[in-house]
Amino acid sequence: MIDKNTFPRDKVCGDAIGGRAVRVLSMLDPSFPEMLEKLEGVNKSAGWKLYAPNGKSVELHFTYPGHVARRQDFDNFLFRLVKDSGKIEIREGFQLKDVHAGGNFINITNDLGESYHSKLLIACDGAQSVVAKRLAKFRVDLSHYSGAVRAYYTNIKGIYDKEMIEIHLLKKYLPGYFWLFPLDENSANVGFGMLSSDIARRKINLKAAMEEIIYNSPALKDRFKESIRTSDISGFGLPLGGRDMEISGERFMLCGDAASLIDPLNGEGIGNAMLSGLLAGEQALKCFESDNFSVKMMKHYDDSVKHNLTAELKKKLTLQRLFNRSWLINGMVNAGLRFPLIKHFIGRHL
Repeated sequence: MIDKNTFPRDKVCGDAIGGRAVRVLSMLDPSFPEMLEKLEGVNKSAGWKLYAPNGKSVELHFTYPGHVARRQDFDNFLFRLVKDSGKIEIREGFQLKDVHAGGNFINITNDLGESYHSKLLIACDGAQSVVAKRLAKFRVDLSHYSGAVRAYYTNIKGIYDKEMIEIHLLKKYLPGYFWLFPLDENSANVGFGMLSSDIARRKINLKAAMEEIIYNSPALKDRFKESIRTSDISGFGLPLGGRDMEISGERFMLCGDAASLIDPLNGEGIGNAMLSGLLAGEQALKCFESDNFSVKMMKHYDDSVKHNLTAELKKKLTLQRLFNRSWLINGMVNAGLRFPLIKHFIGRHL
């Protein structure tokens, strides 16, 4: 396992971990979710409170509970599981610069000219994936890409419930949303994200927009009046799923953000990344058992991802486009307030 950073390290993210991540941990080892629950700084999330553009809100509960945890803590937890297994050689601090496929091996090099070669490469190198660009010829499509910013705040008034995350949909910034993910009773990961094509078309400065929402929005300005920002406002890119894409080729597979598997509706990508990693691991076993790393053999990985994720992501992509209409969101929240079955449906499918 090769990583550009050394652990523990921070990663700019919303820090919300969906229920799928816990289910993948359970599939690997039933004891892993229990270990996660005991990890310091992990806050369980039972559901979310959705604020519509008209100011009304509805409380929704997750089918499978999630968590909020700083990525520095959660990612280091996963890293320790790998390291403590004693079965995997780890190289940290290797900044991937280039990758070449040829003959019987894949070759990777860093900016110092150091190199490794292997029969198979599973690439989890993120939204700016070198492997996706070089081997899968990925290019950024702004209509399937989001930009976001986040920062940490303390002394926020009236955090609804530390087991409930908050999503604020504001008419001015649709189809984007503002989030508030509690880490404890008075601090939270706070952020704002929008579709990149809208950011470019409307020339929106995400950092300025986030501060405007915090300090001018009727629903938030009083709550943040005495708040303290404890980190810089940092930005990150979100390659969204929902398209039919080739995410493998001869001797390589792409996982997570490198494979554009982020939920187009809510921006959550950790659980999808972990599931794709599990599927890639299963495919890798089959490849080595048969000594077959061909394009045709790797296609089974693409099929597994499509079966387990793509249909869901396509549905979310459709919903994302519908959510550009404030009247629709207002009507949905109003219906959820009046009819429990509709509220349950919204909670399950969003």
